[in-house]
Amino acid sequence: MILTDHFTCILMILLCAEMVMGTCKSDRKLECSLLGDLLEMAMKHKSPDKVCQCGRRTNIPAFSAMLTNSLTPGNGKAIKFDKVVTNILNGYNPTTGIFTALVPGVYHFSYTVTTDIGKYLVVYLTLNNTKQHSTWLLGPKHETGTTSIILNIKKGDQVAVKSADNNFSIFSNSNMYSTFYGYLISQ
Repeated sequence: MILTDHFTCILMILLCAEMVMGTCKSDRKLECSLLGDLLEMAMKHKSPDKVCQCGRRTNIPAFSAMLTNSLTPGNGKAIKFDKVVTNILNGYNPTTGIFTALVPGVYHFSYTVTTDIGKYLVVYLTLNNTKQHSTWLLGPKHETGTTSIILNIKKGDQVAVKSADNNFSIFSNSNMYSTFYGYLISQ
């Protein structure tokens, strides 16, 4: 019964959000404010196990990092995404380009890379130095590739995005076209 009540509450919040989005088109600031209030209410709602979700946000490992300059990392070397936007629990190290899990669980990881004009690029995501997924790009202009993966990770496992050749260059500049992020989905 508690589980049903929880889902009913979530559905009601989503319905209210749709009503807010549909009625406040002329006032974007009001729309965002009302939607923010609805999301805040959803975060304060207790889960079926009666644990408030609000306090957990700062304990959920998550990181987001961007590359601010073009980089040629070398064959098998991690891409060092140097501008850290979010790093809850400090699992991502911008000096090494490696995320180290402090909390075991199921994680979502994603990266976006951009090629130099007319060059090809192959990068791959690793879990403990084992290739999990690759991206291959080639085109007459800057090409961008994005991939996402869900991994079951143990405490201490390491995830990185690596270059597959000494000559591959990842393009980026102050617009930060190349990014890497990850977060815990479930324990």
